[in-house]
Amino acid sequence: MASDTYRDRQDSKIFGSRLIIFRRKGVESGYFSFRAKISGLAGYIRKSCGTSDAAQAMVFAEGAYEDLLVRHKGGFSLRELTVDKFFYDWLERKKHNFTASRAKWKQSVYERYISGYFGKKNISELNKRFCDGYWEYRLNFWNTKVGQKRIEVNEKRIGAKSKSSRNVAKKASFATLRAEASLINEFLRAATDDGHLARTIKISAQDAIAKNERGDGYRDTFTEHEYQVLTSNLFNYAMGRGKFADKRLHSLHKFQRLMMRAFVLLASSTGARVGELKQLVWGDLDIQIDDSGKDVLLISIRGETSKTRRGRKAVAHSSHVISVMDEYKSASKYTAADDLVFYREQQDGSLSTVDMSVSFKNFLRRCEYEQRKEGLRFSKDGKARTLYSLRHFYAISRLKQNVDVFRLATNMGTGVTQIRNHYGRHISGEAFITELTKYESKTGEKTKSAAVRQLVNMVETGLLNEEMALEAFKQVAQLRD
Repeated sequence: MASDTYRDRQDSKIFGSRLIIFRRKGVESGYFSFRAKISGLAGYIRKSCGTSDAAQAMVFAEGAYEDLLVRHKGGFSLRELTVDKFFYDWLERKKHNFTASRAKWKQSVYERYISGYFGKKNISELNKRFCDGYWEYRLNFWNTKVGQKRIEVNEKRIGAKSKSSRNVAKKASFATLRAEASLINEFLRAATDDGHLARTIKISAQDAIAKNERGDGYRDTFTEHEYQVLTSNLFNYAMGRGKFADKRLHSLHKFQRLMMRAFVLLASSTGARVGELKQLVWGDLDIQIDDSGKDVLLISIRGETSKTRRGRKAVAHSSHVISVMDEYKSASKYTAADDLVFYREQQDGSLSTVDMSVSFKNFLRRCEYEQRKEGLRFSKDGKARTLYSLRHFYAISRLKQNVDVFRLATNMGTGVTQIRNHYGRHISGEAFITELTKYESKTGEKTKSAAVRQLVNMVETGLLNEEMALEAFKQVAQLRD
């Protein structure tokens, strides 16, 4: 900075010309700024003192300079870096570790809520008290002027996810807040690793919602009868029949309805994650013949599109979905092996993944059921349904049909522990006994029965002791050999 740009310059009596305060020429506020020179660091550190009083400005500058010296000695960054800037730099550096959909989710969650609280803050100035204050901001977000304004703006945007307040969860679930806390902790940990924070700061969603208000943490699904009602309505919706008939429907809307039906039935038949299905290309679908001579649909989940970064083959439970996919494919304009199965056509003719979450919620509202005000959108207990409810319906249905839990976990691309934690309460005791005792042993029947009963009791109560379970499994395995 040239000397002619200084106004009312004063050197520090303690640090000399290494620290000066000054007013910027041409700046009307009249606030003092300081310029600090740190030995061994190229250039200067400049920052506003936030006051027009020279004495107060010098006190502030000297205190800030001492902090800078300590941070520099500790090897920490001294340059001012906003959380916004750090987050986007971090995401760019690390996005090769995430699937495209996961990286997009992180960015969208950050921009929707987290940036508004953290974004303009200097990342080196973050502390535990400030970070914990996020929960008060977050829980009241949709009641603030910013939240209300966002809803108003979204109503005017084409393709906005939250078109109205009905599609905005004004009271965030514990699971949602826990996911946000995980993201915040992830980039705060990276900030510590990069030297912007002296120590790791961690926040917990448990501080946001009282334990008795968190619910059971499980996503809701559909009962068998609700699912029958859903699919019946879905057929009429796709065909434009009954209450879903509309003479104003044009070809694009008709195609979007077919797409919705294909997506829903494929999701409930394979248990694949929503993000995985959204990135399917036609080359990922394959028809094979099983041992009984029946056609079976297999979908290939590629590693780069899977949440776990591991590729797998998922087998469709229903053969009916094959004809549904054939019908949908015949209506699609893009059916090459590398074309997206479910897509949105951009103005330039390119294809992008499509988000059907809001359309699905609105469709559920139109599915009349037991005189519920919003149809199948909510369960009888008031829990909301989403596209992910179809994955849970698949898992629970297969467990009730005595599908082997290990095969189920493989098909869904998750771990046995996750199956047990999320769906274990749906495993029937008799199914568990049948699976573990299907190989008869002539000796040790009492020991085997006791071990199996112990396992069943733990599953049914949800109180699973890992060591006890492992020992019980060993006893059963030994007696099966």
